[in-house]
Formats: sequence, structure tokens, C-alpha cells
Amino acid sequence: MAGSISQSEAARRAGVSRAAIQKHLASGRIVSDGNKVDLASFEVWMACRSDLQPGVQPATPPVAVPGQPSEAPETAAAHLINENGAPYQTPEAIRIKENYNALLKQLEYDLKSGKVVEAALVTKAVGEEYARVRTRLLAIPAEQAPALHRCKTVAELQDRLLTLITRVLEELTSDGDPDPGRS
Repeated sequence: MAGSISQSEAARRAGVSRAAIQKHLASGRIVSDGNKVDLASFEVWMACRSDLQPGVQPATPPVAVPGQPSEAPETAAAHLINENGAPYQTPEAIRIKENYNALLKQLEYDLKSGKVVEAALVTKAVGEEYARVRTRLLAIPAEQAPALHRCKTVAELQDRLLTLITRVLEELTSDGDPDPGRS
């Protein structure tokens, strides 16, 4: 197909889900060749859509035509500003950029000083702690089976288990060596 785009790209350009594009393909409103969407029929469909709200759909980037040089990013930005106007005057844009840079520097400082930490590091540390607790608690039956087997009553067994679990949890929450029984 000469001019075609993927269904995902068509959905992004139209501001709808991929399933919505597939529905319009199935109904024949948009023409396809396998999984690709015919660009000409897609553009006709976009032009005829009555459910479009001005300013809601994302801007569609120009399609690169094979054999023709593509515009440099600076030139494309200049054309976009000329067509749509710049959203901010120069002083306002400079102020926004300076605020952004100041916030970025503050975040970098806070990271270095330890005021904030990366969420991934916290997630990793919590996961390691949970794994340690799980491993230690799951070791209780194997370690204590002979002692638990000697319990005569349910109450005695419950008391023994409560004591063992409490001891393990206290070991895990104590400062210093996480497992004082090992050296």
C-alpha cells in the first residue's frame, strides 16, 4: 500500500483507541490492507468525523514522503509557530524555562542530600525486607517441628507458635545484625 500507517498510529492521530479504529475498519469507513490503514481513506474519514472537538485531538505530524527531504526540526518548529502561534511571549517562555531549571536543580540537590530517594530504590529495599521476613517465617516449621510435635494441647501449640513468631519478628526488627543467630 503506497500511503499507509499502522492502526496504533491511526488511533493516536485520531485521539481514539485502537479498538475504535478496528471498528471503523470493519465497517468500511476506513480502508485497510491487512493490519495497515490506508492513509488517504483515513484522512477522508478524519475530515468527515462529526465527533471531533476543536483543540481536543492531538496535532498530526506531517507524513514524510519517500524521496523528498524532510524538514529540519528548527524549520518545522518555525512553521508550527507561524501556523498556530506561539503559546507564550518570549519573557513568559524564559520565565517558565528558568522555573523548570530551578526545580530540576532543587530535585538534584534533594537527591544528593538524601531528602528524597528514587522510588525504585525504595521498592527494591522494601521487596528485600519482605523477602527476608517471608524466608525467616517460612523456616519456622522446619526448624521447630520436633519441639512443636511434643506439644500436648492446642493451647500449648498456639503459645509456642506465638513465642516463635514473636521472637523471629523481634530479630528482624532489631538494629544491627539482621540475624544474630548467625556469625
